[in-house]
Amino acid sequence: MIRAMPAAVILVLLLAGLLALVPVWRLRVAGWPPAWLFGSWVAYAVMILVTMRFAAATKFVLPLLVIAYVAPFVAGPERLARVLGGRRTAAPRRVIDVTPPAPPALAPAPRRRPGARTLRADPPGGEVFDAPPGPVVDGDADGGDAS
Repeated sequence: MIRAMPAAVILVLLLAGLLALVPVWRLRVAGWPPAWLFGSWVAYAVMILVTMRFAAATKFVLPLLVIAYVAPFVAGPERLARVLGGRRTAAPRRVIDVTPPAPPALAPAPRRRPGARTLRADPPGGEVFDAPPGPVVDGDADGGDAS
């Protein structure tokens, strides 16, 4: 009679296999050959299963597993391709610029400049303040007495 495998064991095997696919996907992006991808997937899955099953070996296997799991994400695809000593077979991915274009600049408002400037220096912002367009009238300029 064939003995059925417990559901917990099947779940652990499935979880280890799925977790091992994550770094293998990154290695696939780097252009690794399928045989190397399968070998790395098996190595990841076995290390995950050993870490989950044997508590005594966890302190030795877990640091190796963490470094091996994170390494494909830290190193770029170009560095991972150099491990094989060859170039990537596929063309590099095209970079898509999604930055919105800058808004068009507003045209400066036309201003009439009087003949003489009223300020001796430009203000810190670089703006030039012009005198008011109309004539300036002094109170004493009309010749009257202020009483």
